[in-house]
Amino acid sequence: MKLDRSDIKTEEILDWKGIHLFHFSGSACSQKLRIFFNIKKINWNSHVINLIKQEQFSEWFLGINPRGLVPTLVHDGDVHIESNEIMAYLDDVYKDNKLFPIDLIDEINKDLAFEDSLHHDLRRLTFRYIIPHALGKKNPSTIDAKEQFEGTIQGKADENKSKEILFWKNHYKNGITDDEIVESANKFKNIYEDFDKTLKNQKYLKGDKFTVVDLAWYVSTKRLAMAGIPIEKYKNVQKWFSNLDNDENFKKEINIDMPIKIIAVAIKIINKIKRTYVTDLVKF
Repeated sequence: MKLDRSDIKTEEILDWKGIHLFHFSGSACSQKLRIFFNIKKINWNSHVINLIKQEQFSEWFLGINPRGLVPTLVHDGDVHIESNEIMAYLDDVYKDNKLFPIDLIDEINKDLAFEDSLHHDLRRLTFRYIIPHALGKKNPSTIDAKEQFEGTIQGKADENKSKEILFWKNHYKNGITDDEIVESANKFKNIYEDFDKTLKNQKYLKGDKFTVVDLAWYVSTKRLAMAGIPIEKYKNVQKWFSNLDNDENFKKEINIDMPIKIIAVAIKIINKIKRTYVTDLVKF
């Protein structure tokens, strides 16, 4: 999605040339874009937005992306937001090694929209089993800053804003509840059961050629496995995932920092003791 010039309040970026990406190492959607760049062999300039320090809610960054989300792309002064739409745009600009094949474009767009609709479900599992509540929650002052920021998306009030604000307010107050985990984990359980059938007779999710759908679901699968979803129970999914996981284009962008890995192990132990780990709450 390309923003209008009127949406951009941090005007210095309007003069930037080349490909610039605002991203964060642990952001699943940022990982998706970095892998995409590797596969497409696109040269780009890195601008890290530290989500732990809540830099995404600074006035400077909200002036670039009013949603306060990474990744955000700046290409020759134009701002593009939403990872799947950024990849679609760049796949059209850089036509070598197409990841959005024309003959599958309608199916791919539908699949990516579905994958994107599960973003809050992925976020729930992340903030329950990987990132501790103290690090993941947003301070009321930063939530208020985003709520009061009068940014626009293509010249209109952002229709997604209220949903994002509600998520962060609920997370600050309640964390992620068992009921939310059950709801979200069951969605992924059903998805991987379907994927396992699909991958029984083909190499990739859309057939025998790798597409952006595989890239999107690889990133989600990596995160979900770390959060405790037992991917190994789905034999064909595990084979598909392992093949991609051993590819250097993927491997170097997806690793979680060691302190977070240690924290995730500690969280797992605590939840196992309490019998509130994801596999305690949902039977796979």
